[in-house]
Amino acid sequence: RGRVAPEGKARAVKLLRKAILAAGLLTLAFLLWKLDPAEIWRRSSAVGWGFLLILAQEAVPHLFNTLGWVFAMSREHARLFGFWELYRHRIQGDGVNYLTPSGTIAGEYTRALLLDNAVAADIRMGGVAAANCTQSIAQISFAMLGTALLLPGSIPALSPYEDSLRTLAFSVLAGLGAAGALELFLRKGPPPPAAQGHWLKGLPSQVRGYFRAHPGRWLASTFFFGLGYAWSALEVYWACRFLGTPVDARTALLIEVLSNSADMLFFMVPAKVGTQEAGKTAIFHWLGLGARTGLAFGIVRHLRELLWAALGMALYSLELRKNPGANLKAT
Repeated sequence: RGRVAPEGKARAVKLLRKAILAAGLLTLAFLLWKLDPAEIWRRSSAVGWGFLLILAQEAVPHLFNTLGWVFAMSREHARLFGFWELYRHRIQGDGVNYLTPSGTIAGEYTRALLLDNAVAADIRMGGVAAANCTQSIAQISFAMLGTALLLPGSIPALSPYEDSLRTLAFSVLAGLGAAGALELFLRKGPPPPAAQGHWLKGLPSQVRGYFRAHPGRWLASTFFFGLGYAWSALEVYWACRFLGTPVDARTALLIEVLSNSADMLFFMVPAKVGTQEAGKTAIFHWLGLGARTGLAFGIVRHLRELLWAALGMALYSLELRKNPGANLKAT
């Protein structure tokens, strides 16, 4: 009694997804109506051929993220895969994550699924899970460090809360550092016990074992994922110049820090519908760069993300046709 049937849960989840998507679309429509669609179009189209540079530069963060994935595996396991194979699967997984309402779960499963089936499923999924952990650490660290160092004095509306925000940011960083130090300390003890049965049950202990056995590699993995996030500040820098509102390197980096914070808050929204534009509109308004410019930049970035996601989904479909037997069965 009191339990919800599986069908009821599935129906509730579908309704929630539709509600989130509808809220995002309404937010976007409201912003366009409020800020003048014709003016937003004029500003967005001012990017012109510069959009090709914005589109092409995204290949570099994918390189850094692939290196992050390589170092999220032991040296022996990383040698089982080719770098460009992993690079392709990063793009595919990101496309699935971006376009499906799965809270980034489906894309991680996709990455492991498409790897060489000759390699045991626990090795494939273990590397993906560890990479997901180090990428999350990198994103949180990037957002918190940027907030602590760049936010003070930048947004007058937030000045009463700057001390609290800085304290929160350093507290989160200290917590991550303490957790890392604890793993290094526990490294001297016995390895985590392996779970019996299906490889999925042993995934948590496998990831913990990787963190304890390869501290240098997971630090390198976190570093490369962090570079991927930091690189996107260059996209902000160039896009703002094309939009006719040039910013300095510090401001570009702060915009990317705040954008990452918004992405973490609204990660459940499929394709960032509405949240991408609303977030950029608020950030640019707070920084005195103009809400219209922020909305135009949000649309430009959204288009870039959609095109790369579409490429990822196309590559994913082709891969499944070539490898219809791809699976993550227990081995």
